[in-house]
Formats: sequence, C-alpha cells, structure tokens
Amino acid sequence: MDMSTLITASELCIGYHNKGEHLQIHQHLNFSLRRGELISLCGPNGVGKSTLLRTIANLQSPLSGEIEVLGRQMVSYSEKELSRIIAVVLTDRANIGGLSVEEVVALGRQPYTGFFGRLSREDKSLVKSAIQSVGMADKTNRYMAELSDGERQKVMIAKSLVQECPLVILDEPTAFLDVASRIEISQLLHDIAHTQNKTVLLSTHDIEQALQLSDQLWLLTKDGLQTGSPEDLVANHKIDTLFEGRNVVFDEKTWTFRSKTRISSCTT
Repeated sequence: MDMSTLITASELCIGYHNKGEHLQIHQHLNFSLRRGELISLCGPNGVGKSTLLRTIANLQSPLSGEIEVLGRQMVSYSEKELSRIIAVVLTDRANIGGLSVEEVVALGRQPYTGFFGRLSREDKSLVKSAIQSVGMADKTNRYMAELSDGERQKVMIAKSLVQECPLVILDEPTAFLDVASRIEISQLLHDIAHTQNKTVLLSTHDIEQALQLSDQLWLLTKDGLQTGSPEDLVANHKIDTLFEGRNVVFDEKTWTFRSKTRISSCTT
C-alpha cells in the first residue's frame, strides 16, 4: 500500500437504514484520500454530500462496500482508535457559548486524556500551539459566545488539530460566513493540509474557491462521483455536470461560472 494513502473505498454504497429497508443514495463509489492534500467535495443540494462525509467519518455505516483506513478495514477499528485518526467538524452549532476558546480546544484532547482526564504539560502546549496556528492567540480566554461566526469556526478547527489526526473532515466549514471569513478559513485549511501533512476533506458550495485552493475535487451529482485535480476536471469538461439543466455555464477561460442568458445577450 502507498504510505501516502490514508483511506481507500471500494464499491461503496451509501444511504440509510429505515424500518428494515435500505434507502440507497449512491453506489459503486471508489476513491482514495492521500496525506498532505485538500480535497473539496462539491455538488447540488440534496445529492448526498453530508451522507458521504458521515460514512467516511464512521458516523453512519455504508450499506455495502468497503472502507480501508491505513490498509485495515474500518469496521475493525474501535471508536477510540478512529478518534485518533479522524477528526470531524460539523456545521451543527453546539451549545458551548459558556466555554472559553482554550476550554473548547482542549476538548480535542479527550481521545488521549479521557472525558475527565487532566491535561498534561504537553497537552497544554498542543492546545496553545493549535490556537496560535488558527490566529486566535489573542482571544484564548474569550468566551465562544463573544466570537464571530468566523472566529468560532477557527476555534473548532483548532480543536480538531489537537486531536492529532491525519484526517480532518469538515461539513460546509464556510457556511454562514461572510466573504472575508470564507477566504480566511479556506486558505487556513489549505495551509494546514500542506504544512502539517494532513488530509483535509471538506464539502463546500463555493466551487470557485475550491477550484483555486484544492489539490483534488470530488464532484458528486445524481450520476455518481467524479474525482481528479481541478485542472483535469476542467479540461475534461466535468465541471459543467454540476449545473446540468440550470441556466449556468462554466467559463474555462476565467474559471468562473456565468449565466447562459447573460453570455448570449452579450454576444448578440
């Protein structure tokens, strides 16, 4: 096995179990995640992006197929073992407004200390370093309730970093953020992947930002999953599949999306 490969999925079928029945969303999914890369998962609403992320994160079981983590079947890992390999940042807004930045980030050490464990000197050093790495050192003692949405997201990313996991999964990390904060968070995640040799997998609706910063793009549509570098997917005209049937077209010259109506009006 390639040592840079962290996760491999073979013939994966994702969906839900409901009243004894399988509700299938996608099948025959095959992909791999490598260290040191930022991977952006893009696709229309309701296509199954969150389901795919939750399956990779072991928050729900696949309907069939296999996921290997570091060359070993995911189902053979204990929850504690996986908590040291996969860190997850969801969009759910946890009720942690009464905790300080430092206290929230320190929660990321639970896989090593236990729920009531005391932080060692090394643990505290890791917490401090993670807070600094996301640019929140000047707000270490501030309460979460006092922070902006963008600042809270940085704290949650810092919490995932102190888990010391090779894989960080984020579901819509830039949702609800203003433009400046979206750019900051996206650049931060890109830098984390490259400087800390982590695999960062995130879902996003900001496709143009994903094209600029991602090492790999995953395009999930009703027809399945397509993966590749942004350059390859653009060259092969795969980006257009994201908005089939919509009044939107991808401009390969500018790497931006434009209205078909506006383009036709400009050329007449």
